Amino acid sequence: MNSALNLLLRLGIASSMQDRDAVIDRISSVLEEKMGTEPDKAQKVGERVLTGLEGLKDQLSIEQIISSLSRNDDAIEKRLDDLTEAVNRLNANVEKLMKNK
Repeated sequence: MNSALNLLLRLGIASSMQDRDAVIDRISSVLEEKMGTEPDKAQKVGERVLTGLEGLKDQLSIEQIISSLSRNDDAIEKRLDDLTEAVNRLNANVEKLMKNK
C-alpha cells in the first residue's frame, strides 16, 4: 500500500475515533433508523465496528513499519555493496603499490 495512503487512512480512523462514545452512538443510530435494529443490538454492533476500525488502524501501522523496514533493508544492502566495492578497489590499489616496491 502506498505509504501516503496508509498514513491518510490511519489519520482518518484516528480522528474519527476521538470520541469513542459518539462514534458508537452514531453507528447505532444509523442501524436503528435504517435497518430497524433494536437499540441494544445496534449498540453492540457499533462497539464491534469500532473495535474493527481500531484493529484496522493497528494493522495499517504494522504495515507501515514493515514497509519502512524493507526499504531500509534495501538501502543498507546497497550501501554494503558500495562499501564492499570500495574495499575491493582499495585492496587492488594496495596490491599494486606493494608490487611496485
